[in-house]
Amino acid sequence: MNNDQIVKLFLNGELKYTDIEKQTLEINFGFKLVQFSKSRFDTRQSQTNKDWVLSKELGWGGSLSDDFPNRWDITSDASIVCYRNNFVEFTFFELVKISLDEKIKIEKEIVIKEAEKVIASNIVETLTKVLIQEMMPFSKVSSGYLETNFGIHLKQTQRGMHMNMRYKPRYGNINWVANQVLCWGSNTGWDITIDGKIACCRINYDDYVNFQIEVLNQDQIKEYKKNDPNNADDSFKKLQVLKKMLDAGLISFQEYALKKEEILKSYN
Repeated sequence: MNNDQIVKLFLNGELKYTDIEKQTLEINFGFKLVQFSKSRFDTRQSQTNKDWVLSKELGWGGSLSDDFPNRWDITSDASIVCYRNNFVEFTFFELVKISLDEKIKIEKEIVIKEAEKVIASNIVETLTKVLIQEMMPFSKVSSGYLETNFGIHLKQTQRGMHMNMRYKPRYGNINWVANQVLCWGSNTGWDITIDGKIACCRINYDDYVNFQIEVLNQDQIKEYKKNDPNNADDSFKKLQVLKKMLDAGLISFQEYALKKEEILKSYN
């Protein structure tokens, strides 16, 4: 984009302040805004000796939006940008054009972030049901149940009394799914953070455990399944049935050998 086109973007009201965080500017227009100053007053004239395109009162939203529609101003050479956040706050940015390589890199980062959001959402949905609602027993943590069925591993990071725990519901500025007092005893109390990263378990009255929630890759899941005794039992049963079918003449030896190899591969 040339400078005239960039200036029109800001003056025509096509851009929003949230576009900065979303990196829409980089992806759609090939430039970024780098904040260098913030002021309680309109200091456009002292921020730079370059000419501002509007150089008049900027809007701040609210009931006077129609009277003051422009919240952005930009210098005529499209190098410095000003945004009025509210009545007493002005933010100043340097406008920096980015290369194609940088744009591609940002696009990839956004795709990764979106994928991570989906993964986190799935973790929260799964563990809300399995841990919080169904109250999975603490003894099941090391059984491989979560790993083989959901591809999730709980890595213990701390165990101790309530007063010493780093992460616990209803304390601090961390958001929890249930955010209630955890039960203990016959029912195991669980809660997880809304970002799907931390789990807290209450085993006894003053016995708490913190976990880091990890997502396993396919190789790790396969390894857990390989070491799962239930999986071994299932494979053994399949081999027994297969042998009976061979003995009964229901399948040929070649079919038996091929199927046997498949079962052993799925276990190994």
